[in-house]
Amino acid sequence: MISAATPNAAPTPTGAPLGTHAPYAITAGLDGNLWFTEYQGDGIGRMTPYGATKRFPIDPDGFAERIAAGPDGAVWFTDTVGNRIGRVAPDGKIAYVKLPHSDSGPAGITAGADGNLWFTEHSGNRIGRLSTTGTLTEIDLPPGTGPAELVTGSDGNLWVAEDNVDRIAKVTASGRVKEFQILSPGTRPAMMVLGPDGSVWFTQPQSSKVGRITPDGFVSEFSLPTTGVPLGIASGADKNLWVTVIRAHVIYRLTPNGEFTAFPMPQSSMATFITAAPDGTLWFTEPNGKVGRLNTSGDVREFVFSNPYSEHVGK
Repeated sequence: MISAATPNAAPTPTGAPLGTHAPYAITAGLDGNLWFTEYQGDGIGRMTPYGATKRFPIDPDGFAERIAAGPDGAVWFTDTVGNRIGRVAPDGKIAYVKLPHSDSGPAGITAGADGNLWFTEHSGNRIGRLSTTGTLTEIDLPPGTGPAELVTGSDGNLWVAEDNVDRIAKVTASGRVKEFQILSPGTRPAMMVLGPDGSVWFTQPQSSKVGRITPDGFVSEFSLPTTGVPLGIASGADKNLWVTVIRAHVIYRLTPNGEFTAFPMPQSSMATFITAAPDGTLWFTEPNGKVGRLNTSGDVREFVFSNPYSEHVGK
């Protein structure tokens, strides 16, 4: 079923355009809403579980990359072009923290176990720790590693996908770094999530595989049933992993034991990034102007953005 992502959730007229504000990275906020960045737009979107959406314009000179819920009730995002970290307050006000190095290239971002925001600097080969009041600390990684995504592990440490060298790094809050080589070279570890088994799981877009690394550094890989490009990954309330496969019109459920179950998507779907909501549903973005909702039984609902949807800009 398709309905428009507007405050009154009115049906999209037949033949209406899908929109140009391509939803990109997505996260579940502490306010119970879904928040997402726009790949082709200059805003941050907020969607209720019922599909009502508001858009919060950001500085058009920047680009919102990844997004995460902060411990302060705000959502935080990396701005690759602006070389800064952005914050959207609960009232919609947006502020930035400029990074000290011009070569940073901020990419992934996550909330740490220590109450800070942690983010990667893909171009600068660093990770940053940012307090909710704006205090910044940076930690150097080995040259050329290309830290991309990161996640807080069950051990309280940060686990970082180094996509230039096919390694996963464990970084402590004090800055100690230990690296682990993944099994398949050239597969560029991508999105990461803490799994229900206490391990960190990550997608490998160049190999049709999903990887797992335990807290002690043991790495294993699981091949998709069919060839595809796995990208997004989320840990569901059903204690399984959920994986999007680019252009394959399928989302896989993956048990911690490595068993895949395919959930077919509509032929027009383009599931990309995915996150788990507090109510147990999975939400995924589609660059063709939609956000989808999937429950653990496989039922899908898509919300289509009007073109444009600036009439619902947040104040």
